[in-house]
Amino acid sequence: MIYRKIRGHKRRWGQIDNWITRESVLDVEYLKQNLYWYSDIAVHPWCDISLTRSQFPEPKGQTKKRILQGLENVYDNWKMELEKLSQPYYLKVWIYEPRFSKSQVVCAIDERIEHYKNVFNQSNFKSEESDLLNKLNPGFKWQSFLDEQPYWKSELLWPMNQYERIEDAYADRKLLKKLEKGNYRNEKTNDDIVFFIPKGKIWVGEK
Repeated sequence: MIYRKIRGHKRRWGQIDNWITRESVLDVEYLKQNLYWYSDIAVHPWCDISLTRSQFPEPKGQTKKRILQGLENVYDNWKMELEKLSQPYYLKVWIYEPRFSKSQVVCAIDERIEHYKNVFNQSNFKSEESDLLNKLNPGFKWQSFLDEQPYWKSELLWPMNQYERIEDAYADRKLLKKLEKGNYRNEKTNDDIVFFIPKGKIWVGEK
């Protein structure tokens, strides 16, 4: 994996401030219609889709701290709005470690609550061992889950003439062989198979 250098961190901080302001407003109407709403880290370059095999390193230092504070700010504002609905709701912060840029705030109502309660596989990681969580309000209570990257067999066997680069087709087929030979968790779904590669931890927290 090739990592691309990130420049202009002070400019990123301005983008983070704009993201916090924008995402702190809960779209209640959308929530009522679709039963869920979420806020991921919509800050360049971490929200961008890479068209190559390269990627940006995860946020760190002051940038990471500002994003963490933003997630908590979004959580607090949404909690105030959800309380006004006078009905049960799901509201959690999902902190990914080490894939921090995937972190988000998620809320749901009605039958969608049960979906989010069962979306991850639980683990026995100890929150006290995470320096990341120590930077957030101690009022949070955390549960630990496995961060797993899913790969569908059908997608790794995509027709070779559909790829822009033939090298990517060969890389996908090489990965599939690795998944089939390795001891990875997998599930059968209809006529497909999903393989799960462990990537780290997910801390799910609420106040």
